[in-house]
Amino acid sequence: MYIRVSEIPGGGLDVFASRGKASIPRVLEGMDPAPLREIRLADADLLLTVEDGDVWIEGSFEARGESVCDRCSDPVTLRLGKAFQTILTPKSRDRDAATTVELHEEDLDVGYYDGTGVETNDILWEQVALELPLKVVCSEACRGICPVCGRNRNLEECSCVAGDAPGPFEILKNLKGKKE
Repeated sequence: MYIRVSEIPGGGLDVFASRGKASIPRVLEGMDPAPLREIRLADADLLLTVEDGDVWIEGSFEARGESVCDRCSDPVTLRLGKAFQTILTPKSRDRDAATTVELHEEDLDVGYYDGTGVETNDILWEQVALELPLKVVCSEACRGICPVCGRNRNLEECSCVAGDAPGPFEILKNLKGKKE
């Protein structure tokens, strides 16, 4: 949803209250949810206010994602969510003055917009992407799959010894003698 800055009233604009909550599940359509197979927004709030040309954004979201565990390959349903604040500044603002200013932690939540409006889907995409896990696991206690026999060690024990499985570079040990 593209919202023009001129459309934002003085008291702020609650995006989903004014545009309809029915659009929330479709906001993340087209987003690459890797490492998840799919992700859907379950709920979202987004309040936009304008002050001296800057767009102040306060929001929160809840999302559900589907994937498989990276250790045992069992299906996993993840719940993601967070509250966030960010500031969007017009790109046309003088950047020379900004190069002499020291950044603080709160300054890292500053982005830029084209000066006429903001795309709310992009704001939510960014926040959801920041919450995506690097590695998906069904639980921190997941023991994974045995590299020797292939059994799911969460469901059944195996008697395999960890050193029994040949490593991926085992074949290279035999090549050294053949070269000479």
